[in-house]
Amino acid sequence: MRSQKALITMLRGLVKLLGEEADRNPQFAAELEALLSPLSNNKPGRKQVTAVTEPTDLPDIHAEFASKGEAEFSLWLCNQPIGILRALIRRHDLDATRRTAKWKNTEQLSSFITDQIRSRRARGSGFLITGNRG
Repeated sequence: MRSQKALITMLRGLVKLLGEEADRNPQFAAELEALLSPLSNNKPGRKQVTAVTEPTDLPDIHAEFASKGEAEFSLWLCNQPIGILRALIRRHDLDATRRTAKWKNTEQLSSFITDQIRSRRARGSGFLITGNRG
């Protein structure tokens, strides 16, 4: 790793030196441009990365789950656009392994969200006191 950092530092210094010399010497700049021009024409195409914009007015899924109940909540989620479902998953960090990233079915996503919310609400319920224990 150390040699890689040293190589990067050296290459940056070389590029800086070439740039300074090209600024001072127009003939050197022209020769450098001619030398490097084939490299700029053969660049491999990059995939366009689309920025994920999260909607700002996301519903409160915990309040919706509490008010509607599990079955109605799941149906309500099925009627939401897929972008909203993905934003909810991201906002509440429901899928740390990103296994839902390629899912395109709203029923799958809504079922996943419902399961995650149900399991999060049940965490710690084993420690609640349920009646008298003898």
